[in-house]
Amino acid sequence: MGNNRERNGKVLLKINSAYEHLGKAEKRVATFVRSYPEEVLKLPINVLAEKVGVSPSTVIRLCRRVGVEGYPDLKLHLASDLALSYEKAFPEITSDESIPSLLEQVKGLLTVAIEDSFRLLSVDQVTKAYRAILGARLILIIGAGGTGAVAALFNHKLLKFGLHSQCSNDFVDVPLLLNKTGEGDLLFAITHSGSTRNIYDSVVTAKEQGCKVITLTNHTESPAARASDVILTTAIQQESFDNEGGTTRVAQISVLEVLCFLIALCKQGILSD
Repeated sequence: MGNNRERNGKVLLKINSAYEHLGKAEKRVATFVRSYPEEVLKLPINVLAEKVGVSPSTVIRLCRRVGVEGYPDLKLHLASDLALSYEKAFPEITSDESIPSLLEQVKGLLTVAIEDSFRLLSVDQVTKAYRAILGARLILIIGAGGTGAVAALFNHKLLKFGLHSQCSNDFVDVPLLLNKTGEGDLLFAITHSGSTRNIYDSVVTAKEQGCKVITLTNHTESPAARASDVILTTAIQQESFDNEGGTTRVAQISVLEVLCFLIALCKQGILSD
């Protein structure tokens, strides 16, 4: 329980978020950076490129994919990240763990999921999201599988604000609902992977209809995210036993609560929409 480690910081969270949708060469660089961040700080770009078997331009391309200007900028961000030391949130569980110990570990895991997600959230994207919601004629919220319940919860909160919102996780009905939408309407897609076919197809259809699209996802380079106008992010570093369960839902709800808080402030006249 007392073991410490350097936990991924913001740039590493961005690499994790983009990782599944990087090209093969970019993934080799990303894997090395994630595995040996301290060593990267000491390496010139040509040496790093040679170590992982890519060209220096591939390293620069990865930097730009995760929102940093170049390799020196990446190293500065890594140095800043590694200066933040966190207690390991969820060590290996053994059969002799006590219930109080297990409860503390679960609390730690959920807390880290929220903190990491808030660190990765873009203020610009959050601002665009709540303003788009307030300005929409109709809001259609969709989620597949476990995110369907999160979508329903968000829809309920928007209805309480008096917004014209509806929710569906029935992907037979979703295309029919989208056919009735147009310019001025908004699709809000909630998807952990960003690669679910039904979600992606809905995003594409919504764009064809003239809707604005907001996607909440863990993977910023996923197909659904890249087709969206606004991208909101969670930052789940999946534990093997969790299997996209509680931490994912808690992180998603936390991000949605930010939007609800901002909408409430607008409704009270405290914040401008």
